[in-house]
Amino acid sequence: MKLFFRALLILSLLPVSLSFAQNNKPHVEKEPAWVIIHTPAYTDTKLDQEAEGGYVDLILDKQVSVGSQAIYHKRAFRIISESGVQNASEVSVDFDPSYSQLVFHSINIIRAGGKINKLQLSNIKTIQQESELNRHLYNGSLSAVLFLEDVRKGDIIEYSYTLKGFNPVFKGKYTDMMNTSFGVPMYNLYYRIVLPKGRTLNIKNSLTQIAYTTSETSKETAYEWKLEKIPALHIQDRVPAWYDPYPMVMVSEYKNWKEVNDWALQLFSFGNKVSPAMQQKIEEIKNADTAVDKRILAALRFVQDDIRYLGIEMGDRSHKPHHPDKVFAQRFGDCKDKSYLLCTMLRALGVDASPVLISATYRKTIKDWLPSPGVFDHATVCAQYNGQNYWFDPTISYQRGKLRDISYPDYQYGLIIEDSTTSLTAIPPQNNKGLIDIKEEFSIPDMSGNARLTVRTTYLGTFADDIREDFSSSSLFEMRKTFQTFYAGYFEKATIDSLNYKDDEQTGKFTTLEYYTIKDVWEKENGLKKCYFSPFVINGVLKKPKDATRTMPFYITYPARYHEEVIVNLPEDWNFSDMQEDMKCAAFTMHAEAVYGDRKLKLKYQYESLKDHVLPSESNAFFKEYKSFEDEMSYMLSKSDAESGLKDTAVKKDTGSNTGFIIIAVLLISGAILWWTQRR
Repeated sequence: MKLFFRALLILSLLPVSLSFAQNNKPHVEKEPAWVIIHTPAYTDTKLDQEAEGGYVDLILDKQVSVGSQAIYHKRAFRIISESGVQNASEVSVDFDPSYSQLVFHSINIIRAGGKINKLQLSNIKTIQQESELNRHLYNGSLSAVLFLEDVRKGDIIEYSYTLKGFNPVFKGKYTDMMNTSFGVPMYNLYYRIVLPKGRTLNIKNSLTQIAYTTSETSKETAYEWKLEKIPALHIQDRVPAWYDPYPMVMVSEYKNWKEVNDWALQLFSFGNKVSPAMQQKIEEIKNADTAVDKRILAALRFVQDDIRYLGIEMGDRSHKPHHPDKVFAQRFGDCKDKSYLLCTMLRALGVDASPVLISATYRKTIKDWLPSPGVFDHATVCAQYNGQNYWFDPTISYQRGKLRDISYPDYQYGLIIEDSTTSLTAIPPQNNKGLIDIKEEFSIPDMSGNARLTVRTTYLGTFADDIREDFSSSSLFEMRKTFQTFYAGYFEKATIDSLNYKDDEQTGKFTTLEYYTIKDVWEKENGLKKCYFSPFVINGVLKKPKDATRTMPFYITYPARYHEEVIVNLPEDWNFSDMQEDMKCAAFTMHAEAVYGDRKLKLKYQYESLKDHVLPSESNAFFKEYKSFEDEMSYMLSKSDAESGLKDTAVKKDTGSNTGFIIIAVLLISGAILWWTQRR
């Protein structure tokens, strides 16, 4: 049904998109008069060894005429191997036909000093790709694609074009972030912005000392940036999503965040009457309960659960939300649509609520950026009740519990869209960080090798939101398979017998109960029977990066708060020494203890991450505590065969060999959290 609906939706959009395409097919013209033409020698090869994909970038030339609302591009790259012929033998340019016109100026293959003209409009195909379908977003953009013929190793492919027209949602104001370093080498970089006299361009560098030059005419001021021979910038593994190590130049015509807020106020206008259908829904909420907090929850759940996530973001709809009446009637919308609708409903219920523009990717980093609408990629809601701010994300479905239990991602900074706003607002960490409480009990009746495992897991806060959605969107068969895969990573012959769950909508608590049969729980090696026990779930949360010598911060799962208890009921008495360990660094705290008595081994662990990253200066302390975690946290129980004469032992075991298990756990536990970020 999902595929059928998607096909119908695409078909419904085709007439609009095709009409745009008919009016905005690519054209061919000479370079605009305002453009400065650059043609480097293309002879330098010193950076070729750093290239990827079999080709190397020779020039990135971007020039902007703000007054004409036109952006000129010139690109050139050299094919340096056979893989480059495969990877770089096409020209593809994306544009939005609702406001932009694509004009090609040249497409050439430079070979042995001569140019082969490849610019023929009849060979250029215009297609609609919709690259964000997997995120339920439709923007109507088109791609003009030319598949080049007879490309050879050593060829230089050079092309230029102009996009005429700015997105009208920005009212002609220009902002940009111009990178000055990339993940691949670049021989020549040139930026130029031509601004009409009387308009001010604010400029700020980030991680670069590049200077610009200016030139003036009676009508315009031009700003220029030039760089040559830019080496590739290689990123270490597992850097946080908000960390951007690429140097850039920020430009913006917005002087401050108040101007950005004033722009957004025009997009989110309030005060108009709502449709009769929405008014009826609001009256239902009012009549169902007199308590304001319960009315807030009712409106939130309606928008979260009954308005599905789907964005039609063509043209100015990239930033301008659809009217709440339309969103209510069609029962779908993207983040800004859903936030606009929730604010409208809450205000009709007498609750002060405002949209909040967020950078779900860069989070707190935006406080150091120039003011611009372009820094935001998400919208949420801030509501005031009993003198307290409550933060809601209407795109998160299946949130349950009381008002104080509603979780909110750690977005850190946002722009609250209301009349008095003059700056970004620091969003304090919410009290409901969430918790996973796991109790795993193994019953091993004898030394023959079979065992039973019972797992009871309680989820709170964000973790409850995630697991609730997993059960809502997946079949019980799929969930059983997922849970079994996790423990089969530790016990190869583990099979799940049953999986049950309970969802307490009043508290927001979600509980799962799993039953497993484990065959051959004892591993046999050199006359010994062995069995390993550890904090199975926490193993998957706490892990170290591959790049141990850090020059960049690395990501750790946050928020993450886990209580895990492993109980092993043994068939015989065992030699065991009690243990208690505490580990702490800037990134996490961990408490572990082990006690044994009456043939029962109890391992208890409490883990909490303190932030979402580890700085390079903190990495040595992290690795030290992580090494302690590996050495101290996992236990091997072993027993000799009768003829060996060895005694029962219980020893700590290094978990370094459990890399595969850790990867499985990370995918299962943190995957849902990462999915929310990716889909936005």
